[in-house]
Amino acid sequence: MQINQLLHFVTVIEKESFTTAAYALHISQPSLSTSIKRLEEEIGFKLIDRSQRNIRLTKEGELLFKESKKLVMHFDQVKNTALNLKESGPLHLSIGLIESAKYWTAQVVKSYKITNPEVFIELEPVLSTEEIRQAFDNFEIHVAITNQYFNDKTITSIPLYEEKLTVVMPADNPLKNKTSIQIWDLKDEELIISHKGYQTRTDILNAFNKLGITPNIKFEIGRFDFVSDFVKSGLGIAIMPEKYAESLNPYNIHIREIEDFLIFRTVYLAYDNKRYLSPLTKEFINLVLGYFDKVSLDNIDQ
Repeated sequence: MQINQLLHFVTVIEKESFTTAAYALHISQPSLSTSIKRLEEEIGFKLIDRSQRNIRLTKEGELLFKESKKLVMHFDQVKNTALNLKESGPLHLSIGLIESAKYWTAQVVKSYKITNPEVFIELEPVLSTEEIRQAFDNFEIHVAITNQYFNDKTITSIPLYEEKLTVVMPADNPLKNKTSIQIWDLKDEELIISHKGYQTRTDILNAFNKLGITPNIKFEIGRFDFVSDFVKSGLGIAIMPEKYAESLNPYNIHIREIEDFLIFRTVYLAYDNKRYLSPLTKEFINLVLGYFDKVSLDNIDQ
């Protein structure tokens, strides 16, 4: 028994004519008659009483018609849902996000909601390369704003902007009297730094290594909000993105630029290019690219 056979059967009964039903189904009348006969042979009983001039259901046919109509209507709903998903995707957008991107993300989301008020938006904190890769593999996020570059054919990384890394120190640290800091000034400082696998950590260590300095790492922490709490408690100093540092409550901390060796990290928009990108996802990506005056996704793919 196939759904098309039930669709043919329901249409004949509703149209009360094989000819009219065949026209509505865009098939020939002989093909329609054959389809219903095969259905009757498969189930083992007659559905339509052909001894009458008008279309009339048998008792068995009446019962099957009611259930078939329900199934056909549900099939139409499923088909329409599939078409809508193909055109727009699910009304849900999950964005993987690094902490320092929050200062501009809200503005992009606000613009996005103007044209897509019904879309539910979820923000997921994904930081390390492995976290992002796993989130894509598990279909947990549609797009990521990250400082991780993926040297991977399956993940497209589009550079958006560079952000400077600055020193954040406790209020009583002697370095607060300097207007700017040099890497050498930090050689004996107790350093609060990201876990291994985080690009920010790599950028910081590279800066120390170029000057032949071994950093005095005392704490490894994943999130910047924890880092700032540790700094305020006098547990060490941290090097973090300038925009994030500026968003912190200045009480009990000082922020200074690094003078001799400017440390930058690049922020990327990343997406899984193996995965179908719905128009809703593409629209968000293009809004982000437009915010930073980048070429739209359609032009990138060409």
